[in-house]
Amino acid sequence: MWQKHRCIFFYEEMGMTEWAITTAVTLGIGIISYFLKRTMNQSDKTVQKLQAVEQSAVTKEELKENRKELQEEINRIREDYTPKKTHEKDFDECRKDIKDIRASYLTRDDFIREMNKMDRKLDQMLELMMKK
Repeated sequence: MWQKHRCIFFYEEMGMTEWAITTAVTLGIGIISYFLKRTMNQSDKTVQKLQAVEQSAVTKEELKENRKELQEEINRIREDYTPKKTHEKDFDECRKDIKDIRASYLTRDDFIREMNKMDRKLDQMLELMMKK
């Protein structure tokens, strides 16, 4: 019991200034810990990003090899390349052929009309032959 009273007495003796100092020191340590932890997290993220960049980096030999492959592909494309004028000539020929086809061939509808006329004439002839 005496010790319990002694603790209460000790706290009562401790002044308001000592309590404020203790609180300020605790807050200071907390703030310092917070910013230190934040700085360490940022540092870790930066290291991770740097490692990712290092892993995705290309060596000079790989770069030269890729350039060589790309240059070979460009050369193949240039060899197989057909100029636009050539294609335009081909299109013009196709357009001309289409015009010729339209001029010299019957359309489906025209063919059906002509066949119907022919059927009517045959029917008329058959009727004339049946009457005689």
